[in-house]
Amino acid sequence: MTRVTAFCPGHISGYFLPVIHEDPASSGSIGAGIVISEGVRVVAEKSTVSSVTVFQTDRSGTPVKISDSSPILIDLLSYLQVKASIETCCHLPIGSGYGMSAAALLGTVYALNTLYRLNLSPLECTRIAHRIEVQHRSGLGDVSACQGGGFVIRKTPGPDGDIIREMDIRPIYALTISPIKTSSVLSSPEMMNRISQSFPDRIPKTLDDIMSLSREFAEKSGLISDEIRSVLTACDTENIPASMTMLGCGVFAIGKRAEPVLKKFGDVYRLTISPGGPAILFGERCV
Repeated sequence: MTRVTAFCPGHISGYFLPVIHEDPASSGSIGAGIVISEGVRVVAEKSTVSSVTVFQTDRSGTPVKISDSSPILIDLLSYLQVKASIETCCHLPIGSGYGMSAAALLGTVYALNTLYRLNLSPLECTRIAHRIEVQHRSGLGDVSACQGGGFVIRKTPGPDGDIIREMDIRPIYALTISPIKTSSVLSSPEMMNRISQSFPDRIPKTLDDIMSLSREFAEKSGLISDEIRSVLTACDTENIPASMTMLGCGVFAIGKRAEPVLKKFGDVYRLTISPGGPAILFGERCV
């Protein structure tokens, strides 16, 4: 076996609270969100020199190269002490609150585990990806969420945390206005203080409950920009549950009535809740 393809779903976070310790393994975040059907396909091929190429599909579905490097994935290869040529491909925009970085990271661990017969369990794969994610501040809870499917309530941090997962068959519609660099928010003491003060004081029971708490969190945290406010106001007018993607300059909403409303502001992604986490596909290249 010289090449392995894996897929990992993405994750939209509705609200979160960082829980930071000296050891990355016990750090992370708590909160709630949705594991989505769209994610990242990763192709790992044995090589004497490690490399990473990042692709994103355009409107016609054609993969377009957007980067010839990924420090976080190169760091992962070094951590696992293997060399490989990595290609990642996604449809959703990176850095826009869809958990694409976490999906690429966890999908790569799965692919390398199979390619090099590392004999890591799914939980061990997730622990490694989580550690790298926390160290790079590319996220705090997306990897933990993406290890399974459903809408997710993370009551304690990390892959080994107390995580509740439930399903909902309603479609999710999402709109992206612009990317936000997650590390810039996570490294701001002022922003982290506002996020901490905005975190809900109860555990949601349904997807509608998550949407309601997510919106309250977005409002209290002060993260809502004028552009996002316009979209949310339009959703409110139609009584459509909607909130801001965390962390991304965008909006996600539930139910079929959300699509025509969001379309007034730009390209809309139709998503569903993923029933499961990462999987090995044994497919071909991204391109």
